[in-house]
Amino acid sequence: MSVSFDLDHATTDFAQQIQDLLDSVLPPFREADPEERRLKVIRKREWRVIRPGSAEKSQSIRLLHDGAHVADLNLYYWCAPDHADSHLAVRKSSFEVRSLQEGTPLLRLDYLHDARSVPAAHWNVHAERGAASVLLARCNPKHKGLLSQVHIPVGGTRYRPCLEDFLEMLLREFNFDACPGWEAAVRSGRRRWRLLQTRAVVRDSPDTAAAVLGSLGYTVVPPPEGPRAPNEAALYER
Repeated sequence: MSVSFDLDHATTDFAQQIQDLLDSVLPPFREADPEERRLKVIRKREWRVIRPGSAEKSQSIRLLHDGAHVADLNLYYWCAPDHADSHLAVRKSSFEVRSLQEGTPLLRLDYLHDARSVPAAHWNVHAERGAASVLLARCNPKHKGLLSQVHIPVGGTRYRPCLEDFLEMLLREFNFDACPGWEAAVRSGRRRWRLLQTRAVVRDSPDTAAAVLGSLGYTVVPPPEGPRAPNEAALYER
């Protein structure tokens, strides 16, 4: 690993960005301990895990309507150095909204960088429907027949939705309580995320980036060692 890259420092900075976003978007439950929604960075071998709660037990972030606790937001990120040992990379993440009334998930957005049998980034929708079960049973007998077990792809590693997208969906569609000015925090975080992903996409396909910049009038000089090969695995990932 490069001596210039500090995994603990990078993960702590990332966790603080997420904490600032949550604190700017979701109001706290007045009767809860503020530590319940405080994100922690937990060491797990070569990983750094960001989540609310302790090393032994994760915690939920309470979602409110008119000040009442009506649902829970569960989230985590598993972080590690990227393949070049120069940037922080999220290797696993999950955002889930869970009904307080039933204690069951409603929606979950999962990401698994090394996924093989399912799309790397995907939605799971826990809203069972008879027609979906019948069609799954008829066409794919090996499937469990549950809509919640259908993995809906959303753009892979580079183009997947960010936490800001998930939070805005919860506030606009479910009308959960929000902090004043939450839109600005979401827009700012989304911009930061997309700029980071733009940099990653450029690293995946530098020849394409150079061609586009050239078409815009920029002068792009190849490195002395020659053009860098594209990251084909990222370009083909589902």
